[in-house]
Amino acid sequence: MDIKTFKVCVGLGPRALVLMVLASIVLLTSATPLIYPDTAALGQRLYKRAPGMECPDFEPFRCPHGNGCISIQYLCDGAPDCPGGHDEKTTLCTAAKRPPVEETASFLNSLLASHGPNYLEKLFGVKARNALKKMGGVRNVAIALSQSQTIDEFGHTLSLEKNDVDHLRSVFMAVENGDIGLLKSLGIKDSELGDVKFFLEKLVNTGFLD
Repeated sequence: MDIKTFKVCVGLGPRALVLMVLASIVLLTSATPLIYPDTAALGQRLYKRAPGMECPDFEPFRCPHGNGCISIQYLCDGAPDCPGGHDEKTTLCTAAKRPPVEETASFLNSLLASHGPNYLEKLFGVKARNALKKMGGVRNVAIALSQSQTIDEFGHTLSLEKNDVDHLRSVFMAVENGDIGLLKSLGIKDSELGDVKFFLEKLVNTGFLD
C-alpha cells in the first residue's frame, strides 16, 4: 500500500474501511490462480471462477467438476489439468478433431430432407430408417460420429450389425480411394458430392478407419 492510499484509508470511517478491505479480498481471490489438490503435482494451473460465471476468453474451457477454467492449449496435451482429468478424456480429444456435433447433425438432416426419412439406411443399415429413430435420433448419431475413435467403436456404441458396419466401412474406404462412383450409386446428387466427400474425408483423416 502506498502513502496516498494509506492516507485515504485513514480518513475513512471504520465501516467504510471494512468494506474496502472486503472488496479487496474479493478481487484478489477471484483472480488468483488455484492449484487443485489432484493436479498440483503436475504443475498445471487452473483459474477459479465463481459458480455461474463465464470463463475468460484466454481460458475458455470450464472443467465440468469444480469451477476451474483452463486454456485451450492445455486440452488433450497429455497432462491432466481438470479434476478427474476430464480435459484428457478420449471422447473429448477425439471430438476436438472432428466436425462439431451441430455441424454433423445439420449435414445428416440435410440428407434426410433431400432424400427422405429412410435415406440414411443406405449408409448405416436398417436401423437408420425413420430418420435414425432406432439409433437414438440424428443428434445421437452425430455425437457418436464425433466421439467414437473408430468405425468399430461407432458400430458398438449404436449396436449396429456387423454387416452394416462393414458396408459403412466400404463407403469410407471408397471415399479414401477417390471412388466417387460408389457415392453416386447411393443416390448422392452431384450438388451434394462435394459436401459428402468433405465430411467423410474429415472422419477418415481423424482415424475413423483405424
